[in-house]
This record gives sequence, structure tokens and C-alpha cells, in this order.
Amino acid sequence: MWSDLPEHLKERVMESLPVDCFFRFRAVCRRWNTLLSSEHFNSIARNSQPFLILCPFKTQRPTLIYSFFTHTWRPISLSFIPYVCPLNFGGSASGLLLVDIQTNPWFARTSPVLYVCNPLSKTCLRLPGMACVRSIMAKTIAPVGAKRDEYKVMVIGRSIRDMVLLEVYNSASKSWKFAGRIPDVVIKNESMIYSKGCLFCMIDGGMMAYNIEQGITTVVAMPTAGAHNVSPRLICCESRVIVVGAIEENYSLKGVIMWEVVFHDEKMKNYVWEEIVKMPDSLFDEFRRCSNLGWFQCGGVGDKICLRANVSTEMLVYDVSRGSWSRVFNFPADLRYVSMRYLPLEVMPNTRLS
Repeated sequence: MWSDLPEHLKERVMESLPVDCFFRFRAVCRRWNTLLSSEHFNSIARNSQPFLILCPFKTQRPTLIYSFFTHTWRPISLSFIPYVCPLNFGGSASGLLLVDIQTNPWFARTSPVLYVCNPLSKTCLRLPGMACVRSIMAKTIAPVGAKRDEYKVMVIGRSIRDMVLLEVYNSASKSWKFAGRIPDVVIKNESMIYSKGCLFCMIDGGMMAYNIEQGITTVVAMPTAGAHNVSPRLICCESRVIVVGAIEENYSLKGVIMWEVVFHDEKMKNYVWEEIVKMPDSLFDEFRRCSNLGWFQCGGVGDKICLRANVSTEMLVYDVSRGSWSRVFNFPADLRYVSMRYLPLEVMPNTRLS
């Protein structure tokens, strides 16, 4: 009976499916497998709500996806990635994951090998070697254009002459391009976000903002919370640059506050931190008990900010557009101590990858 249905009715069935059903699409039949590359499927995917994907830093741990549509966790396999050493996830965009594979564990940051992977289509593309950068300091991936069928990978790293440079890979040209020289700063981790033509990463003394087109670098001082110390986590939430601050005193977590940085000019010299929300006491008391030494994980997915304490089996979600909190239960108990990278993942076949 299914084969007798007109094509437009099959497409209506696709539109009615929960988004996470697309991950089982390929196994139904050959026709459904080919639909993953159709323009109609791409249009559905662009309008769907992204997943939250949790990528472990150790490959023997499972990768998890949470669907906000069905409110369920689902394990997925990344066995198609040709890794031989631990993976380092550098970001996600347009349904793709940026992966840094350590080819030599004894010299982890030399000869970096970058892959762009699509968990939906189970495809993986090894990027060509960079022209200038020899050791990676920070990296991220971002879509290009409104159609989101192209992407670019941005890497800040040191050259063979020990200069800090920015290189950009464009999926259309399939090549790297030198994009500017960066001040010699100490980047705290390899996480970096891209928003509205600017790169943001945490450095000693605050946050560095780099305007790629103008080549302007600004060091943004972190927001304060009275006399307490603020340990910041940098995330992107629908192009908004947000800091989730852990308010600490004597190595004890005293509160969680979220701020957004707003720039008043193109040169990024004038800016202000606007407080979004402070975690209410009714949620914070339990959150603090589950947070060992104030440690927790967070990530931005669409207009939602997700937080999880390191020994908790639930996740807190703050909806920025609605200004409301909710709880996500049933986080796998055996993963409560596992360090994972929280990333948004759209349903996007992205045929340009292959």
C-alpha cells in the first residue's frame, strides 16, 4: 500500500513524523533513504527544532541525543568516524559535527587532523591540511548563508613561526584561507563560538571578541557578582553570546546567573552585560547538592540553555524566549560522572559533505 501512495502524500507523512524518527529513516527502505537528500526533506529539516547532542570526551562512552519533541534520550553511534585516539569535538552547525582527531597521543596538539561528520547520514569528510596553522588553540564550525547548505570551519592556532593566526575553511571552495593575525593571548580551552561575523573565546582576563571582516580584537571584561568570584561558561544561543556564570565563594557554589553581552558599535569598544536570569532558589538548592565543587555542564540549543550538575540524573532547561524553567529527567545514571560536550544538532542531511 505504501508504494501505491502518491509522492505528495508520502511527503505529508514525513512532515507529521517526530523529528527524532529521521534518525531511523535510512533503515526503512531505499526510497526513504534517498529522501534524505531531497530538497523537500531539507526544507522540513530547516524548520525543525534542534536536538541536544552529548558527546563524551572518551570514545568508549556512548553518545546521546535528547529530543525536545518526544522528551526522550537516544544513544547514537559515531563508529563511522575513523578515529584511533580520543575525539575532541569542536562544535556543531547545520547538522554537522567538527571533530579533531589526535593522530599521535604523545604529541596531541601537533599535526592536527580535522573531520566534519554528519551523524544522520553517517558520512565523514577529512579536511585538507591547513596552510599556516600547525597547532590548534581554538576551533568552531558555522553555516554560510541563509540556506545553511554550506559551512565554514574557523581555527585559531600557532604557526611554525609561533604567530597566532586565524584560518578559515569554506566548504564551497574546499580550501583553507588565511583570515588574520590574532594577538598572542592564552585561550583557556579550545571552545570557541561564532556569532554575527565575530569569534568569541575565553582568555585570561576575560573574553576575546574578534571581528573577522574588520580584523578588530576586543577584550571584554567578565560580569561581576558583588564580591564573589564568577567562573564563566561561554555559549551561543540563537546568535546571542551568553555567559553562564557560576558564582563561587571559598570553592563553594553560591548561585548561577546568566548574562548576555550587547555591543553598541561595530568596533566592539562599547558593550554592556545584561543579566538574563538568576537560577531561582527552589531549583538551585538541589542543583548545588548535585554539583561537586561547583562543577556543572551547560550548552545552548535554539532558544534554550541546558545545565546539568555532575552527579545529577536530571537536566535543567531555561527557555530564553519564554523566560521559564523546566526539568528533563531520565538522564542515564551510569553517565552522571562522565564529562561530555553539550552541542546543538540540527536535522540536516547536507549533501555537500560527500
